[in-house]
Amino acid sequence: MYKKIFFSNLFLFIFLNISIGQENETANFHDFYNKSIHVANKEEALQFAFKALDIAQTLNNDSLQASALVAISWNYKHLGNLITALDYALRAVPYYKKFTDKTGFEILNIQIASIYASLKNFPLSNSYYKVVIHSSDNYAVKLIAYMNMGENYRHIQKYDSALYYYQLAEDISANESFFTYNSYLFANRGLAYAAIGEKAKADSLLASAIQLFTIEKDLRALTQTYFEMARIAYQSNSFHDASRLATQAFETADTNHFVLELKDISQLLSQINEEQQNFTDAYRYLKSYNQYREKVSGDSVLSKISEMRAEFEISQKEQEVIYFKKISRARTIVALVTGIAGLLVVLLALFLYKLTQRLRSANQLLGEYNEELNQKNHIIHQALLDKEVLIKEIHHRVKNNLQIISSIINLQSMRIKDKATQEIFEEMQRRILAISSIHQKLYQSDSVTSINMKDYLSEVVDSIHIAFNNPQLNVKYEIMIQQIVMDIDSAVSMGLMVNELATNAYKYAFKPAQNNQFLVKLENPEPEKYQLTVKDNGLGLPTDFSLTKANSLGLRMVSLLTRQLKGNIRFYNQDGAVFEVVF
Repeated sequence: MYKKIFFSNLFLFIFLNISIGQENETANFHDFYNKSIHVANKEEALQFAFKALDIAQTLNNDSLQASALVAISWNYKHLGNLITALDYALRAVPYYKKFTDKTGFEILNIQIASIYASLKNFPLSNSYYKVVIHSSDNYAVKLIAYMNMGENYRHIQKYDSALYYYQLAEDISANESFFTYNSYLFANRGLAYAAIGEKAKADSLLASAIQLFTIEKDLRALTQTYFEMARIAYQSNSFHDASRLATQAFETADTNHFVLELKDISQLLSQINEEQQNFTDAYRYLKSYNQYREKVSGDSVLSKISEMRAEFEISQKEQEVIYFKKISRARTIVALVTGIAGLLVVLLALFLYKLTQRLRSANQLLGEYNEELNQKNHIIHQALLDKEVLIKEIHHRVKNNLQIISSIINLQSMRIKDKATQEIFEEMQRRILAISSIHQKLYQSDSVTSINMKDYLSEVVDSIHIAFNNPQLNVKYEIMIQQIVMDIDSAVSMGLMVNELATNAYKYAFKPAQNNQFLVKLENPEPEKYQLTVKDNGLGLPTDFSLTKANSLGLRMVSLLTRQLKGNIRFYNQDGAVFEVVF
């Protein structure tokens, strides 16, 4: 199993780094932050973490915000919401880069690596662990990285590599007297030995681990140990032992709401009971597995919805044809009866009687058709709602994929020594995050096709401000945006333009120790016409400045995006540089 990231000694070390000298101002933050780590109920702990983040944002303290974001990520991970956990962990990365908290950044990378491991992306997880191992001089951090790398290799059945990294972790534990980790080292090594058939070693180590976990009241680790032992017993066809151990794991996980563990344990218990021909219990645990799996991830039904919609449209057309034919026939009969009414009174009475019977049948049939049509309308309405949910899920997954790309770029940039090349990677990462933010907004919004530009552009400028502002520059920025909604394509272009112009202003326009100001304004002066203004009070533009001849890829991109919007761009100096885009 994976060692908890927030063990007490490192947790206190990180927190003391950010609270010395701020005891009075951060007293409430300290209280909520501690509760977010130590409260057993992770739903409550998550609420404490969000309260800590609110206080950190009110104090405008970057280090406090970074710590709160990591605490939120950690609690989401324990609740089984891995994608959201990864999202909040990645949000903390710019803060740690900004104030260079080396140990905090290393622990954040371990948190990201452990999330990727839970998502079964073991190669990417190991990449993060290797970066930590090569850069860290903190033995406790290295021990956890070694131990968790060993777990990754055990999960992919590379037991020699797993035992190698466990041994490195054990060497550090012995040399540095880190006895806190003995229970995890015993459990991990015992499971590896059990998997390769060395039963005597496995039994001794696992018995010691279970005893320590029980004393320490580490119920999650105890659950994971029983589960792994049950899985090994199942693979060895020892179904009785497997059932006993898996049942112990399930009871502990169910009592403590360990969602991730409950999913895997339910699946294993279903397989064990199937082998023992206990089909009722096998089916019960299979239902439990599907229930917990849906809490972690959903399945796509887009093709089925498309088929239902096509069938409905065809059926609807057929019903319309039948309906109009019957109406036409009834009108013809009524017209005929009216024409001969004066001449054939008796025949008319008989005919009217028969006509009434026919109309009654027609009305009954029409009522049945209307009821069927209403049912079809309900089906298509539900299908459209499902499609909207799926489109939101697509936006969510696109955002997640972009974040993974950003994470990989971030990982690669940490290996690059050349500053110019590293800046190119960071610019690329900011552009990807600007696009990712679009999909996040669409996922969270009631609309799946349009974006509130005030919220979106404010978030873009906030991210640039966090990345580049510092006490020497002390930039004050202002967002003046009307309530404007745009389609996805226009919003992406606008976001990238503001990203590039804001980045250039923060990097090149301002002088230290000045009253530096920055403005982003978006207005709708007339129907179907928009004007974007980006202004700073910095050094201004060179007299021979031209977008098309600029060396900056970002400025050339601004020119290209303006053409894509079928707009015009104007730039000039007025107490600094001014860019106006009308489209």
